[in-house]
Amino acid sequence: MPPKRSLVAAAVAVALVSGYVNLFLNRSQAAVRRDPISSFPKTVSGFESTDQRFPNSILENLGVDDYLVRRYTDGKEVIWLYIGYYRNQKEGSVPHSPRNCYPGSGFTPLRRDVVAIKVATPNLREIRANRYVFAKGQDREVVIYWYQSRGRAIANEYMEKVCLITDAIFRNRSDGALVRFSMRASAATEKSAMKRLEDFVSAAYPAIPRVVPD
Repeated sequence: MPPKRSLVAAAVAVALVSGYVNLFLNRSQAAVRRDPISSFPKTVSGFESTDQRFPNSILENLGVDDYLVRRYTDGKEVIWLYIGYYRNQKEGSVPHSPRNCYPGSGFTPLRRDVVAIKVATPNLREIRANRYVFAKGQDREVVIYWYQSRGRAIANEYMEKVCLITDAIFRNRSDGALVRFSMRASAATEKSAMKRLEDFVSAAYPAIPRVVPD
């Protein structure tokens, strides 16, 4: 192809792609029905809960549209739940990964793996989630988190980005949430805390699609 024709073809291709991207970015999102996160069960596996609130400075940094910070306890053990929901991630607000946030708060990651947790929902029988053990001084914190991504529970954040892009194009949706459960432990109780946290996640998960829709 002569150089002049190649330049014209390239210019047309760039214009078409730009037009499509502009259309994609500016079209409104598909409407999805969801319950407010505050309606998430206040009692899970015999653990009762109290809600906590973030200061405005943290909320501005997170950029969430809805969130929940809840402290569950059975009188002996304490489990924390955080759900940060984003209605539209095309506008730049995306979940902050605990993989980066904990070290930023002075925690050191000791161990990391991906665990399969059994759940009982119409669409899923098992989810895969990140499991970290962080340390700060003598304290340990076991953390389980994943991205609740329009009917999926995704551990890998890069895979979540791929699904975000394809869902935005083909389903006209970019809503989603980061879901994180955590529990303090010590070196001696680390393994039992992992088991307790996984059992708690298994019991709590069926209520999540109601507040972060499939």
